[in-house]
Amino acid sequence: MAVGVTSVLGRLRRARFVAAQVTDGGVVLVLCAIVIVVAGSEFVEGRLDLFPASADLTFVAAALGIAAALTALVAARLLGDHRPSWIGAAMLLYGLVVLPNAALLTGEPRTSTNRLASLLLLTVALVIMLVGLRPPARLGGWGGWALLVVGLGLGALLNSAEPTGFTDGLSMTPFSSVVTLVGWTVVAVVFLLDGYRRQSRLRSRLGLGLSVIAVSQLHRQVVPGLPMTNLIYPSLRALGMAIVLLALVQMVLRQVNELQSEYSVQEEELGRATLHLERATLLAAERDHELRNGLAGLAGAAHLLSSRGGGDDAERLRLALLSELGRLRLMLESPLAVQMAATDAEMDATHGEPAEHLLRPLLESLVELQVELPIELEAEADLCAATAPSVTSHIVTNLLANCARHAPGSPVTVRGRPGDGDTVVIEVRDAGPGLPAGAEDRVFERGVHDESAGGSGLGLHISRRMAEQNGGSLQLRTVQDPVGCLAVLTLPSARSRHF
Repeated sequence: MAVGVTSVLGRLRRARFVAAQVTDGGVVLVLCAIVIVVAGSEFVEGRLDLFPASADLTFVAAALGIAAALTALVAARLLGDHRPSWIGAAMLLYGLVVLPNAALLTGEPRTSTNRLASLLLLTVALVIMLVGLRPPARLGGWGGWALLVVGLGLGALLNSAEPTGFTDGLSMTPFSSVVTLVGWTVVAVVFLLDGYRRQSRLRSRLGLGLSVIAVSQLHRQVVPGLPMTNLIYPSLRALGMAIVLLALVQMVLRQVNELQSEYSVQEEELGRATLHLERATLLAAERDHELRNGLAGLAGAAHLLSSRGGGDDAERLRLALLSELGRLRLMLESPLAVQMAATDAEMDATHGEPAEHLLRPLLESLVELQVELPIELEAEADLCAATAPSVTSHIVTNLLANCARHAPGSPVTVRGRPGDGDTVVIEVRDAGPGLPAGAEDRVFERGVHDESAGGSGLGLHISRRMAEQNGGSLQLRTVQDPVGCLAVLTLPSARSRHF
């Protein structure tokens, strides 16, 4: 079944390609008809001197050939294909040497060696084009240019040689005309067949342009006395060269468009990769920050446990230590969920956490872990926050770490109280220097920190984000009597979920 579908699709593609070839051929026929009618009209012949006009048209064809050569070189570079380079070498030889030589010598007497040298150079150009359709791998893209140099050398030798009876006799025969006509016809047919075989419309257009040049050569042989009778031959030749140039230009433009599309796709992929990397870097930095705070608390708890023999204090420390270890484990197992602070009960349950908790026991465990600060805790026993314990623990741990960093050794008060409406409030106040003037909001920006105090500028940024994502808020301000910094964390109350 799959083979049958593939066969049908292949036939459809070939049919569309043949239709496109017929369309292109029709357009070229119309252009040729227009050129023939205009160039052969009495109006044109009566107003132009045919010899200079023929030379001018030959120079136009030569210029088009040189432009086609340069375009072919660009196409070879863009495509990474050697074949256009060979076509460029042939077009350059034809446009830069063969055609200008013919134009300059129009109407001038030419020796047999001159004519044979021009025929040799034309033959070399045709051979380069034919070989360029499937160039030997060892010759690469420079093989055509090597043949061009060889042809120029042989042509120069032949052109400078004295005419002989053999060369005079050969030049008087139809040999030159036959070689020219047959050569262009063979090249045109081969290019058309190559375009069909490769299902390439642009290569077929190359063949159409070469076919027009072949037709111009046929017209030259059929109509005697050219270019004295009309300008059809040079006009058709110029048209053929224009079609060849157009096909090569379209080849370059198509490749440029493909490269631009590939560049756009790669740019989008690079942008996405950069965004993912930035997010991963941010998450890694935030996780490292939280791990440092957690490890500092664990170190303090370990120190206290080693200095206390037992009893209720040791048991509270043990429970606080286990709670902190659980928080760090949760962070390592699912850093994205913890960092982004999931806000609904379903996500909290996924990680084994309740969606609400009593504040006082949690605050007691966090205070127990802070051995660097003298902390006084005031919290009502029945206060219940409608967040996961890890959220509150993250934020309060960051606030206490901030106190230890910016107000080392100063007394700290942690207070839990009911807030306005269905909220609970946790206040953390130290007796440090307070905030710089106008820095109440700026301290929450990512990366903003006091260079002299150390830190990474992540703690407050993470804490405010987590509070807001869980329906709360976090504010910092400087207070007086005594001077210090007050952090006010507002969280939704669990009571609001029960009513």
